[in-house]
Amino acid sequence: MGIWNNDDGLEVRFGIDRSTSVPSGNTSAEEKVHVFDIPDATALGDTDTAAVSGDAAFIPAGAIVKDAYLVVDTAFTSGGSAVLDLGFKEADGTNIDDDGIDAAIALGAIDADDDVITADGALIGTRLANDSYVMATYDTAAYTAGAAKLVIKYVVA
Repeated sequence: MGIWNNDDGLEVRFGIDRSTSVPSGNTSAEEKVHVFDIPDATALGDTDTAAVSGDAAFIPAGAIVKDAYLVVDTAFTSGGSAVLDLGFKEADGTNIDDDGIDAAIALGAIDADDDVITADGALIGTRLANDSYVMATYDTAAYTAGAAKLVIKYVVA
């Protein structure tokens, strides 16, 4: 697969290769950003145990989750009282913490374009024990519309 170094020394990889180290000579922890797209809330389930594809983005084991926030692109709607859970799972679908990023985000908090929710789940401010893949699920009722981006800031120390 393709590999190259950009101007600041960051190794960039394409395909199934993954970069796991900081640029040569850099010993400080650098903040990284992981963006998880929720393109269609109607596709969310009340559970998520599906294995991820081999090239799915993840936050590596040992990373410290500094903070996260959800930005609504399209207002979420539901025929009931839906709530959104954001968490992590392992590559094989095993649940790490299905609401560890944020739990039970009320429909009223994400029912307008450009709403922003600051995450406050139990895994914010902690070191991850496993490679962690984002999962988004609903509780109580399914969504009839909605789209958002979850932005997670973390450091690998």
